[in-house]
Amino acid sequence: MTITSPSTTPMPDLCEILERIGLSTYLPVLSENGFGNWETVVDITEEDLSLLNFKLGHRRTLQREIATWRGVPSRISLDTDPASPEPISLSASALEALTRRQTSPPSREKRRYRRHPRPDPHAPKKPKTAYVNFADQLRTDPQISQLSFVLIAREVGKQWQDLPAEQKRVWESDAARAMQEHESQMDLYKKTDEWRKYQVYLNEFKTQQAQSFTGRRSLGSRTTSQSTRETSQASFDSSGSPGSSMPSSIASLGSDAEVCQNALTLAFSELTSLRGEILTQAIRPYDEKYLPPEELTKRSMYAFIRGTGSLVYMWSFEQTDAILDRIYRPVGRIDPMDLAECFTIAAMGAHYDLDCFPDRIRRVLYASGTLHFHEDTAKTDYLRTMRLLLTTSFYAVLEKHMCARYLIAAGLQIARWKLPAMSRSPTGPVDCNWRRVYRSLIFMDSWLSYTLGYSSEASPQDIVVACAPEDTASNAIDELIHMQTSKISLIAADITKTLAAPEFATRENVDMLRQKLETWRQEVPVCLQLPILTSNAPSNLSLYQRRAILMVHIMYLGAIILVYRQSLVAAAEGQLTDGASYPLSFSSQDARHYQTECAIAGQTIARILRLISFDGTLTKRCWLIIYWSFTASIVLLHSAATKLLDGESQGVDLDLGFAKECMNMLEPCKSFEPIAHRYLNTLWPLFDSLRDIHQRMVGRAKTSISAILQTDPNQLSPQLAVSRHEMAPISEKLSLLLTDPFGRKQDFTGDGSMRRLLNADGSCSVFWWR
Repeated sequence: MTITSPSTTPMPDLCEILERIGLSTYLPVLSENGFGNWETVVDITEEDLSLLNFKLGHRRTLQREIATWRGVPSRISLDTDPASPEPISLSASALEALTRRQTSPPSREKRRYRRHPRPDPHAPKKPKTAYVNFADQLRTDPQISQLSFVLIAREVGKQWQDLPAEQKRVWESDAARAMQEHESQMDLYKKTDEWRKYQVYLNEFKTQQAQSFTGRRSLGSRTTSQSTRETSQASFDSSGSPGSSMPSSIASLGSDAEVCQNALTLAFSELTSLRGEILTQAIRPYDEKYLPPEELTKRSMYAFIRGTGSLVYMWSFEQTDAILDRIYRPVGRIDPMDLAECFTIAAMGAHYDLDCFPDRIRRVLYASGTLHFHEDTAKTDYLRTMRLLLTTSFYAVLEKHMCARYLIAAGLQIARWKLPAMSRSPTGPVDCNWRRVYRSLIFMDSWLSYTLGYSSEASPQDIVVACAPEDTASNAIDELIHMQTSKISLIAADITKTLAAPEFATRENVDMLRQKLETWRQEVPVCLQLPILTSNAPSNLSLYQRRAILMVHIMYLGAIILVYRQSLVAAAEGQLTDGASYPLSFSSQDARHYQTECAIAGQTIARILRLISFDGTLTKRCWLIIYWSFTASIVLLHSAATKLLDGESQGVDLDLGFAKECMNMLEPCKSFEPIAHRYLNTLWPLFDSLRDIHQRMVGRAKTSISAILQTDPNQLSPQLAVSRHEMAPISEKLSLLLTDPFGRKQDFTGDGSMRRLLNADGSCSVFWWR
């Protein structure tokens, strides 16, 4: 008997085949996982079908259809024994398939059902994606709803692909807002007892499952599995909520240890999420047997230390050299923490030295580092764990991932629990590195607080312990920079907390916060002051130290903007609504003074940015540079808009010129950082509109002056105010960006036109976190 080779047969349609064999419900899951046509489905494996959740009977039905298409007659069983029917003449592919089927596999135990933990019944429900929302709406169309399941799935996919970019962005923007609301709800939920109980249940479940798996392998019995099932069921009460039982390893520890354990559990779950996004492409991660080139790794690690070491403390060059020696010239077994540190630092350094590793390798390095950094290795050395949490939070910020705040929170919990007790001995200090890492964690916590509006995790006791000056002369300049960085960041976080709402921006609060900033400015060591730095006097500062000092002063000027920004918005709203504004306790004279102070701060930031260049040692993803360039631009454009509303043309050119300099600082970043690109797309139209209005205003003023001089030379020059109708949209958008640059507070309930929702296309909003 001769069987036709499938290569000569036209490739059938996958949808038609699945409908014929009654498996059309599997079409969406096959298409989503790369099996979009029959040509790919014929090579599907048993493991693939298992992962796609095919029922056993449905698997056999599909496999029989594949075997028939390959040329295997239906009378030949898919599980045929070697002593089977007479040999037949099969095609090459059919013979290969039949040979695989006829090779008797070794006997094995029947696959047991893999248990999964119960979902948390109290957790906020995760919102739907943009595609699912689009599909739900499309199914309400009577013409679509009458179709079969397969045709509906096909039509939804086709229309989604054909949807114009503007409309698709609306769906994605709505879904992103819903996800942000869900994340806010989760943030609140994670502070409840229900969440802590569920984390205890998860830890217990994982431990019991591991014990059950070991018991099954060694004894081949079901006793352990049954015990696990009974114990796990007991950990839930009758309502389905996690029970209050606690593993002995945690129950035996104090409350600080329990809080620390919960924080670490959350942090590592977030790391796993970020790692999973990287390792889904079947990329081999690095390990002790598969290492990246040592020279490139060392260069990348050095680039990270040079790029960050003058601003915050994490590692020294000597420490990284020691890590490299232990990995590339090992004596015995390599410590997993060494691998985690090496790969993570190298991944961070690739942000600063783009010639070391391409983006794909940088992501693999990071994922490889997190594979060796988990809850077991974290308990071996808490100082190293703190430092790795700090470094991975830096990576998360550059990658725009939410896990940054959870990593910082876990690091602070460890610092409170372990390191203060380890910091002293009867003979004096043991290791000052922990205090420096502790202080850097506080800086990162404050930074996330006042740039993204999250509640600060740092406590007053943290500040007392971590920010105390050290009695050491080594690296004196770096130590001074680290100290001032933390201090100004804490003040900025305090400003954000105190002025959380417009009604809190009273004159008393503003004066109190301004006094804190003035005290900080007066206490800055002479060697770090801006006039000394910009003078022509000889200096022993390195390029990195000089840049770090400039960034510290940018943060100080940015804190001034944080103090005054609510006042600026209220004053601008008063201009547009005939004095109707928030009930703030400052006068119009105070408002004008605040506007001047804020504009001067923005202009000074622009001047300092001139001194900072992307010379290959500063990452173009630097969030500090991007954030303050954007904020200073908004302040200066806002100042120009206010002057135009008042009919004053003097000083508008200066504001627009400095705003343009800040925007030019974002230009080299836009090809590396999408948020910089979106910032510029938002800023340039505003800048162009203000410049055009100003030029028209100056032109009208010159015409009016000429006419006046011809009639009455002694008459004063007139002030020509711009119409509110023309300026209102620009001023509103600038005010919204000034108070809420990330679109995180879009649910304003309006008592003013500037508190309305963002445009549907998201043009005013920059969604920062993924």
